Amino acid sequence: MWADFLGVGLTRSGYNLLTRPFSDLATMGTQNSTVFDVGFFLVPGLLTVVIGLGLLDTRGMGRLWNAGAALVIGAGAFLFLTGVFRQDPSVPSAGVLHGTVSQICFALASIAPALLFIGSAGLRTSAPPRRVWLVVAVAALALELFGVLVRPALHIPYGLFQRPFTLALTVFFVTTSFWLLRDRRLRGLSVQD
Repeated sequence: MWADFLGVGLTRSGYNLLTRPFSDLATMGTQNSTVFDVGFFLVPGLLTVVIGLGLLDTRGMGRLWNAGAALVIGAGAFLFLTGVFRQDPSVPSAGVLHGTVSQICFALASIAPALLFIGSAGLRTSAPPRRVWLVVAVAALALELFGVLVRPALHIPYGLFQRPFTLALTVFFVTTSFWLLRDRRLRGLSVQD
């Protein structure tokens, strides 16, 4: 996602990497919009669903864990749909649909780390990155509340909200992916022993 953002953003004349929304790079009819859409929304959305399924497959977890995993799956599905329902300057309702779908993605993704942190307290297999999840949960929830309640009132550019929010979630998804891969490998070794 970040490589796609920087690659397309740096080549887009007049695009401000700090203040403009990510979605501006995927707007129908703009230069390299399809490349950005695939690399920023569609593929990462599918990968997020895979991470959620991996979390859901973790054995012996309770309701909060499963709810957190389901939210990750939902966030991935809505990230994918954000790429399906692109902004289109010729269709006014397209921007509203795109914004609504992306906000649902943000809301689900901001809650998931908190539920996984709380739900992982009794995990007996390889320890998940609980401290990272706690930090990301606090940051994501605070940033989401800021983005919904404070940012519009102060007229802060949307991009200034999106960058730290996406960075926090990137940390969550990368550490969670590595943990899932490590956990699967350890479970595979214990089955063979």
